[in-house]
Amino acid sequence: MSLSDSAAAPRLVRVEARCSMDDPADALRIALSDLMAALAREGAAPGDIRRIEILAREPLAFHLSRRQMDLAWREVCGGLRRPVTYARSDANLCLRAEAHVRAPQPDAPVWRGMTRAEIARGYHARAQADMRQVFRRWNYDGMEARAGQSGLDLAYGPGREQCLDFYPAADAKAPLWVFLHGGYWQACTKDQHGQFGEGMRAHGFAVAQVDYGLAPETTLVEMVAQVRGALRFLVDQAESFGFDPERVHLAGHSAGAQLAAMAAVDPEGPRVASALLLSGLYDLTPLSFLPMGEVIGLHDSDLIRRLSPLSFPPPAGVRIGVALGALETDEFKRQSAEFAQAWGAPAPLIVEGRHHFDLLEDLRDPGALLDLALSAAGAR
Repeated sequence: MSLSDSAAAPRLVRVEARCSMDDPADALRIALSDLMAALAREGAAPGDIRRIEILAREPLAFHLSRRQMDLAWREVCGGLRRPVTYARSDANLCLRAEAHVRAPQPDAPVWRGMTRAEIARGYHARAQADMRQVFRRWNYDGMEARAGQSGLDLAYGPGREQCLDFYPAADAKAPLWVFLHGGYWQACTKDQHGQFGEGMRAHGFAVAQVDYGLAPETTLVEMVAQVRGALRFLVDQAESFGFDPERVHLAGHSAGAQLAAMAAVDPEGPRVASALLLSGLYDLTPLSFLPMGEVIGLHDSDLIRRLSPLSFPPPAGVRIGVALGALETDEFKRQSAEFAQAWGAPAPLIVEGRHHFDLLEDLRDPGALLDLALSAAGAR
């Protein structure tokens, strides 16, 4: 990896990252991760990138129009979109980025006494983990969980991402546990999360893993509508799928917790019996001060209010469980505590030794988090 820049400010930083692997998607993940790390050392962020050039023996293998390449890009860069050019080369995969890195500017408090930089640190969940390892494990375990299942990729809407996986229970009148993945509304898929329904399936629940469109191509308003549409589809198909439509339970992680909460307050949607909300974002106001706010379309205060679960009264008759990892940032802990209090839920379960991502592993095995999931769903 090499870096070169001029002495002037703002200066242009040029970064090259090389990687050679048999799996193009994994090669792209590694190269982009190296690229982002190099930019961070120069004080730059993904939003500073002006363009990226990809050189490879087979450029089409890495084209971002391919779904696997797009998902690999999102795992590292989220919904950021910059011009990408491709060139053929005999060398290994090469990513070249140019970014304007401006000199540090005064950063006055903008929200709750915090500067934009402090807000960014408070909501930078990925700083807690080696994301390459997280996604590698999720991809492998998710593939294993889906192996041999017949109810995969069921379309609940017209969009490519509007599909779900259904894992049936032995009892045709079993309760249904619906899981919504996270990814800051910009990354991840249901395919990486099938394993996190294993604990509930072991206790007799049917499980649905739901995908939804991602930003920036899909707005948050559309995501909320898609999730609500997925619930209506499931309930309409309850008899043919084999579950009790009167016992539908929601669960969501991170961005998925926001979507689950928004589905729970839908006055026109199917009745929801409970919602398990993990490491969630319930007031979207602070995100509007970050580059992420533009990517996910947080344009005005009224829209932010309409998309923030904290703006809504608790839904009547819905049991609420809230949890997060002990290693998460103070901002995630504050949001969970304020939300639980506002919605009359028990104080959040703080799972010791867990961060924002490995918290989900505790849904697979007996322990406090799975106990909370079962208790919220009325099975304990």
